[in-house]
Amino acid sequence: MGKTFGYFSVFIICLVSIHESIAQDNKVRIACIGNSITFGARVQNPQLESYPAVLSSMLNVGGYTGYEVKNFGIGGATVLRFGTPNIWKTLDSLKLSQPDIVVIEVGTNETVSAPRYNWEHIGDFEKDYSDYLASIKKINPNCIFILCSPLDMVITTDGLSPERKNDLSLRRPRIWELRKKIRNIAKAEGAYFLDLTKPFKGRSNLMTASDGVHPNKDGYNYMAKLVFDCMVKKGVVVK
Repeated sequence: MGKTFGYFSVFIICLVSIHESIAQDNKVRIACIGNSITFGARVQNPQLESYPAVLSSMLNVGGYTGYEVKNFGIGGATVLRFGTPNIWKTLDSLKLSQPDIVVIEVGTNETVSAPRYNWEHIGDFEKDYSDYLASIKKINPNCIFILCSPLDMVITTDGLSPERKNDLSLRRPRIWELRKKIRNIAKAEGAYFLDLTKPFKGRSNLMTASDGVHPNKDGYNYMAKLVFDCMVKKGVVVK
């Protein structure tokens, strides 16, 4: 009797595990790809406080329960093949994940000059970006893309050193230039464009002190809300 009950318990556990696996497989997969801002740098717990984590919570609370969000953010990454690191490194993981919806946020690290010299290769930006999208389309030809412009750099953020202010003042116009490029890429590729530059303009309350580039916890919540609202408005997610 004891052995029979034990076998029955194991059988029930296996059924539950299989059911959960099937439910997971039926989820629409959302991949959030980008740099340290996607990863969730500067907050204590990126697994809970990054914008992809907050986006996942917003979807569930909003009744959009059929979606699974994964964070593919890489600190320092660019879409430029020249950049080290770059988001091209995510392709192997994306082949395993097979995303249905992809949100890409890049541009901040592309504005860096010496010693990384990313900006000196900005002429490759459009081609590298389009080639990256083509690589994902090979994984899933029906993938939906949301291309985000980079967040504005907020020079008025508290605690910025003079050196930091000078650096951001030099790079900030490049952010706005990339905003235009990404909008054009989205149009050419039939993707959705999400402006994150204007919404963060001058919003020092949303930025990490002494940083001016990475959001604070409130900033990541705001960023997640912008992505969530875009998805709902465009019908990218449905209940």
